[in-house]
Amino acid sequence: MTKTMQMLITVTMGKKLIARGLMAEPTVREAMTKGRLLIVAGTTNAYVAQEALRQVDAEADFDPASFRRGVTIAPGAKLPAGQTQYDLLIDHGKARMDRTVFDIAPELEAGDMIFKGANALHLPSGEAGVLIGHPQGGTMMPILAAALGRRVQLVVPVGLEKRVDKPVSELARLANGAGAEGTRLCPSPGRAYTELDALRTLTGADAQLLAAGGVLGAEGAVLLAVTGDEAQLEKARELQKELER
Repeated sequence: MTKTMQMLITVTMGKKLIARGLMAEPTVREAMTKGRLLIVAGTTNAYVAQEALRQVDAEADFDPASFRRGVTIAPGAKLPAGQTQYDLLIDHGKARMDRTVFDIAPELEAGDMIFKGANALHLPSGEAGVLIGHPQGGTMMPILAAALGRRVQLVVPVGLEKRVDKPVSELARLANGAGAEGTRLCPSPGRAYTELDALRTLTGADAQLLAAGGVLGAEGAVLLAVTGDEAQLEKARELQKELER
């Protein structure tokens, strides 16, 4: 008999959940051990990188707080000092923290994998988009060359708080027009991976977005309806407790 429970997932819990789910995916494990996995710096990918480094016993020298590039912050807020000058590469089970996506991506080939976060998610289509601030296209340029030119697998870890109500390609035309101001928007050809995917991977249960929002730390949180048998829901309950720590 299937039942439905509810899970409140804050933004930070969602990042942890996505990281846990990705590291349990067989295709990701294969890329890490038999090929190369490139994790491009970002706030969600900081959690993903931390989990990946745990898998290869190389977490000691990693600072997740500085593993970022361009970020969106509230008016008046200040980022902590320090920013990572590398992107993480797991090469046949060995961690390398000495180069960037611009150095690494041109070397990747079919069978390798890239994780690149996003700023927009159209949930019905699974299409994600990345904000571009650099006049030469930033990190997306070498990533697109690898994904489209050499069939490197591109996965987009992205939280449900970044959902938008129109297709990303339509929003990109709006943001990228000749008369537009501000950042540009690049549709990503990668596969979006959200909290919903992670829950299915880790528990076997089905998850759907039920509601969103809150206060006192729940700003941007999502309320998920999780449906499964009792064993699957018990896994979800235990997982929620772990994410809250």
